[in-house]
Amino acid sequence: MTDREFFVQTLEGEIPRFERVFKALPEDKLDYKHPGDAKGKSAGELVNMLATEASTFMPMLETGIVNMDEFSWAEKRSLADATNLLVSSFKQAHEKAQATSEEDWAKPAQMMMGGKSGWDTTRGGMAWGFILDAIHHRGQLSTYIRPMGGMVPSIYGPSADSAE
Repeated sequence: MTDREFFVQTLEGEIPRFERVFKALPEDKLDYKHPGDAKGKSAGELVNMLATEASTFMPMLETGIVNMDEFSWAEKRSLADATNLLVSSFKQAHEKAQATSEEDWAKPAQMMMGGKSGWDTTRGGMAWGFILDAIHHRGQLSTYIRPMGGMVPSIYGPSADSAE
């Protein structure tokens, strides 16, 4: 199995996990932040950041360049809209990665921020970096669910709140 094929397989498995976490969030409590965490984001800010991050995959996979300044990081979406953006963006990225040649997967990629290069790697390397960062933030978000009054869903196996 190639790196690209493993990425495709991994992303396919991660999409429903992201969707379960988003659906477990009590929509009326998205302003929740962990108490005493002055630097931390609210649940709603994390949801929107994750949805926006998911939408960065396609430009990077198509052109090798993603300009982070072109995305609406502070946009406030409803939970349903953010979930739809995240899922549809990941599904598009999955299809694009599946159709990408190994040669294109190894081509250079660049992430721009503030008019400067913030990261230079391959398209495959950046795709992995983006999904691993999203998984990290999903884990952060999953720690908000129970204090918000929700039930933590199965992510990689049953949680204390589910028998899935």
